[in-house]
Amino acid sequence: MKQRPLVFLDIETTGGSPLRSRITEIGALRVEDGQVVAKFSQLLNPEQHVPSFITKLTGISDDMLWDAPQFRSIADNLEVFLDGSIFIAHNVNFDYSFIKAAFAEMGGTFNMDRMCTARLSRRLYPDQPRHNLDTIIQRHGFVVEDRHRAYDDAKVLFEFYEKAVAEHGLEAYRAMDHLLVKARRTHG
Repeated sequence: MKQRPLVFLDIETTGGSPLRSRITEIGALRVEDGQVVAKFSQLLNPEQHVPSFITKLTGISDDMLWDAPQFRSIADNLEVFLDGSIFIAHNVNFDYSFIKAAFAEMGGTFNMDRMCTARLSRRLYPDQPRHNLDTIIQRHGFVVEDRHRAYDDAKVLFEFYEKAVAEHGLEAYRAMDHLLVKARRTHG
């Protein structure tokens, strides 16, 4: 049975609220039948100042973004990249809400099935007290070249998925199925 494509995605932003803050970077890997078939990595001009604490965390500065494309310029490519897949992120509601808000700002909609790797970690490793991405990286010995950059964080999410499947087999797939949040179906 052919598995649905999976997209492991991470974003960096100017802050924590999708209503006030904007996306500065999107990084993603599209996985089909266990293989990475496409990569997406794009800095974005958020059309607002990047606070110094964000620059300190991510290394992304205003100077890096002033000539980067705005979200509306890459939205079609992102839609094609995501098409038919399951949207997977760590604390998925954060990333999903920013992508949804960016499409809404353009007058569009965004509606995908999604799954959270933080919840997957809690489900498969219940004896562990913490499930943030830094803890998962340390616990499993992953090497991340540039932590808090979108593509590298998305890549480590895929590595975590591979490790979870290797260690838990069918149980990992059952957990993912259980944790899957289905897209809201629209009628029209």
